[in-house]
Amino acid sequence: MTPSNPLLHRVIRETGWTYEALARRLNTSARAAGLTTAYDRTAVAHWLRGSTPRDPVPGLLCEILSGHAAPAHVAALSHTGLRRAAEDFFTGQVDALGGDATAPVLLAYLRGTFHSVLTTGVEDALTPLELGHAARTVLLLARSCADQSSFAASRRRLGRAAALAELAGEPSTRAIALRLLSQAALDQNPPAVGLSYVRQALEVSPRTPAMVQAFVADQAAHVHAALGQRAPALTWLATADRLQGGARPDTDPFHTYRPAALHFKRAVVLGLLGDHEAAHAALDASLAARPAQQERAIMLTRVERARVYRLAGRAAEAAAELRRAQALNRGVHSPKAAREITRLGGA
Repeated sequence: MTPSNPLLHRVIRETGWTYEALARRLNTSARAAGLTTAYDRTAVAHWLRGSTPRDPVPGLLCEILSGHAAPAHVAALSHTGLRRAAEDFFTGQVDALGGDATAPVLLAYLRGTFHSVLTTGVEDALTPLELGHAARTVLLLARSCADQSSFAASRRRLGRAAALAELAGEPSTRAIALRLLSQAALDQNPPAVGLSYVRQALEVSPRTPAMVQAFVADQAAHVHAALGQRAPALTWLATADRLQGGARPDTDPFHTYRPAALHFKRAVVLGLLGDHEAAHAALDASLAARPAQQERAIMLTRVERARVYRLAGRAAEAAAELRRAQALNRGVHSPKAAREITRLGGA
């Protein structure tokens, strides 16, 4: 049977553990944290078939992985499969659970694996492969910080990830970091700052896979829409569609984006341009492409739909969407989403 959760399957395969052995380690970690659990091989099998474990399981699994993958010497992480398994796993957890569940574990993983990676002057001790892995992990930590509304920390770590990626010769990771810096600027600063970062990302993106280029193009569309520049915004949306259509399948989480994420970004742009019905259609497409266990992404899509309703002056529909989002966020615990729900609810 092909597992529906290949990330966890790859981790187990790399460690050589049986399902029962993983469950025992998980129960031991839970007891050390003062929790009582009784997971067995059946629970692990359910996760492999695609179900998403609830807190605190994902964080404990990350700790188990980091403990297994963080040896005394960084050079041991040159094993490509183990490094990729960690990236896949952490990406999935950031997407599903957000910052509160993942930021502490990612920080512990970085400190244990690359003791000085968050400081300067030690890059020459790392190989390009190790630098690339460090860049990706710092970028994921930055995303977790942003979800916690720790925006200054997120921007610092995005800058660090971009610098490490440049040293590693990792254009995809660098382009993604610059794109996220552009998004952070839109959230916190005048749109002109976001334009500066997205221009840097556009300079890097031709050396990246098509789906990375597509998302950078969507970010360019977002910036121009925020600046009130309709024509270039629509042109960049069309460019993103063309690039997505020519994309090839790729298992690397830093070389691709889910179609649902691109639909979501299109909805943001169209909402800013005043094309509210088209924005709702894009949000419908995004929700249809999301599996049910991606509660965090679904919740954020509800928040965005409320924003579009607000832009169209439809207060009752906006309030209903915010109630749905708030109910979902009780299980997700995203501080950023809670902040947006409160802000939109008081608009």
